[in-house]
Amino acid sequence: SHFGSSHVGSSLLTVPPATAFLPRHRPRSSSSTMASTLEYQDPRAVQSLVSDLKMLAAYETAADWREQKAMDSAFSALSWDDAAVKAALPEYIASSGTERAKVDYAFNAMVPRPPADIDGKQAAMHTWIKARLFSYNKAFPLQFNPYGK
Repeated sequence: SHFGSSHVGSSLLTVPPATAFLPRHRPRSSSSTMASTLEYQDPRAVQSLVSDLKMLAAYETAADWREQKAMDSAFSALSWDDAAVKAALPEYIASSGTERAKVDYAFNAMVPRPPADIDGKQAAMHTWIKARLFSYNKAFPLQFNPYGK
């Protein structure tokens, strides 16, 4: 058996470099994924988005259990003081067309459930996170087709 042999050079034991798994038809661009681009440009961007999504999930879970204190805590913990999102909020609300569609598509991929009709705080959280994505899209345009230009 090759597995028990001490031949380190055996093709069964050789690990190809990570680049061997990348598509050969074109080089991988640094902007191929939103997260890797954001992480390269600003490591806090991904952390802030994930933190907001966690607070949204915590809020929705608390709402399912009718835990008002936990709902309030999660709502308060959202990144309401983020100046970049504050600046992007009116721009997102006023936006339409392709840029808004890209942001809404990205948000709906991460948060598939719409906010409850009666929950204004949940809707505000959704809009805030969409404004965050809008600010990211302005700085680093979202790309959803990995084979597109």
